[in-house]
Amino acid sequence: MFDITMDAQNTAIVHVQGKIIGNTVAQFRAEIEQQLQNGNNKLVIDLKNVSLLDSTALGVIIVTLQALQRSGGKLVLLNPQKAVRNVLEVTRLTSILEVYETEEAALNAFS
Repeated sequence: MFDITMDAQNTAIVHVQGKIIGNTVAQFRAEIEQQLQNGNNKLVIDLKNVSLLDSTALGVIIVTLQALQRSGGKLVLLNPQKAVRNVLEVTRLTSILEVYETEEAALNAFS
């Protein structure tokens, strides 16, 4: 469900698969919190293999964004599928979250 990779500039890329709803939100939150506890203040959440997320998952993303902003870090989203992108647009989260189509563009956001 979750796979973490690090790029050369110590940016953590959280690759997520499936649906982030119900019980999986707790796993998602725990994985993100672990990254923050590890001192990773540059996070990319890769949503290309996520078909659905619920409001609680959106809350985790927002709380993470706020925590990283307070600590001088940054969060970006990568390649959300159409359904997920629609949720982000309807909730107007695209106005506060940076969303990129390619991993290269997402990683360049930290330069």
